[in-house]
Amino acid sequence: MIYGFIGLGNMASAILRGMAKADVFAENKLVGYNPSAAKVQALQAEMPLRACASAWEAAQAADVIVLAVKPQVLPDVLPEIAPVVTADKLVVSIAAGKPTAYYEGQLASGVPVVRVMPNIAARVGASASAVCGGKNAQETHLELVRAMFRTVGAVYDLPEKHFPAFGALGGASGAFVFLYIDALASAGVKAGLPRALSQQIAEQTVLGSAQLSQQSAEHPIALMDQVCSPGGTTIEGVHTLKRLGFETAVQQAIDAIIEKDRRLAQ
Repeated sequence: MIYGFIGLGNMASAILRGMAKADVFAENKLVGYNPSAAKVQALQAEMPLRACASAWEAAQAADVIVLAVKPQVLPDVLPEIAPVVTADKLVVSIAAGKPTAYYEGQLASGVPVVRVMPNIAARVGASASAVCGGKNAQETHLELVRAMFRTVGAVYDLPEKHFPAFGALGGASGAFVFLYIDALASAGVKAGLPRALSQQIAEQTVLGSAQLSQQSAEHPIALMDQVCSPGGTTIEGVHTLKRLGFETAVQQAIDAIIEKDRRLAQ
């Protein structure tokens, strides 16, 4: 089977690396198109990727077509590839904001479409990716796509109506985590720690806390309580965060992302 990637940016590159390393995809062929020759050449140095001269060529060659371009580029790409995208091919989109019906309306009747929303942690094999199929996608199509994205992390089946919420919680909120890590590190510097060491401590604490939450049967708040001794220092910090609106700020930021996603889909 031939997998054709249209767009070879950071996310597509991470997926390609995951697939190239996975035994399940060892016998498959990878082709790709990107306007930047440098990106293509960098990936070719890592894996057997055949470069295509256009999006049309990549779509024509592939059995599975992965659309890894920005949403605003789709109005140019879809008309170009539509003549060679037949119902025996599978279209996978990782573009934000566009529902499966959008692609089905631009392509030939019967073309199966699967929509996926990965996140930046795909670069280290730790993505959270949501998957849903359009009206023509069969279980075999979905399982093929699940296998692709398991090479870069965890995969969740979700109804498409929940994609805006997933995009905020499973995708964009990673930016909040990076912001939080930097805030912790800066606080450590203020308290006298070297910047590099402070950042390492913040990163390890966030990583360890997430792993403990994943592996524990206890609610995150129950775990928080175990860190907070009565009358101690930690509970003082927790109450300060609550007083300053920490939880409200996070929830309102998620709401803002969901609203923006809905506007993009219109």
